[in-house]
Amino acid sequence: MDNRILVVDDNKTLANLIAKTIRDTLQCEVDIAYSLQETKLFLHKYSYFSTLLDINLPDAPNGEVVDYVLSKGEKVIVLSGNIDHDFREKMLQKNIIDYVNKGGIEDIKYIVQSLQRLEKNKAHKILLVDDSMVVRKQMQNLLQNLYFQVIAVAHGEEALGMLKTYDDISLVITDYNMPVMDGLELTQEIRKIYDKKKLPIMVLSSDNDSATLAMFLKKGANDYIKKPFSKEEFSCRINNTIESLEYINMLTDYDVNFDDL
Repeated sequence: MDNRILVVDDNKTLANLIAKTIRDTLQCEVDIAYSLQETKLFLHKYSYFSTLLDINLPDAPNGEVVDYVLSKGEKVIVLSGNIDHDFREKMLQKNIIDYVNKGGIEDIKYIVQSLQRLEKNKAHKILLVDDSMVVRKQMQNLLQNLYFQVIAVAHGEEALGMLKTYDDISLVITDYNMPVMDGLELTQEIRKIYDKKKLPIMVLSSDNDSATLAMFLKKGANDYIKKPFSKEEFSCRINNTIESLEYINMLTDYDVNFDDL
């Protein structure tokens, strides 16, 4: 990974363990800060692929480091031993990538896997379809925070136009109720051209009728998320869908290469 990571934690043993694991696994530069003041010095000097921030520092005991780093346009993964639900929700409302409990070696492995996923996400382009400008912008920001390339449009007809223009779209995320062409019609039109293994479709809807879910899945949707949904659920489902696509592509490439032998 040709990127730089910043680890901020006043627990020097843990900070050094996280940094060493990242260096050894991802082969990238890792800086360590033990306070908000040191964080400011590093950010004055470098830009980072991602920052891993403890929220309880000697000179910033209430998560002030998160707001400061976000204000500098950096991407943030929060590290915390605080398992309070309300506090967690408060942090997740900020424009952070993830909130990770720092309880042990498994959490460090999760952090490394998350960084690897973010690096891979840069190769993927997502087509986002929603008629609400506010919702569209919110989801676009969330996806871009995960390092995806995003094309955002207002309805299904525009989406079909984008699919004709771009042949490298990895995933379509569509709302159900939209003018001109709704999500179900869009799903049907896409499936006339693309197999669900080649181009996954994720549907978002506030419709709580289980029949609607079944209808979309029968028409070729790969996944269905009911609104409102949490940032963590949305991110996990997106990443899981992309990982499945990568696995299918890997198997396809393997079969092609094997046939050439």
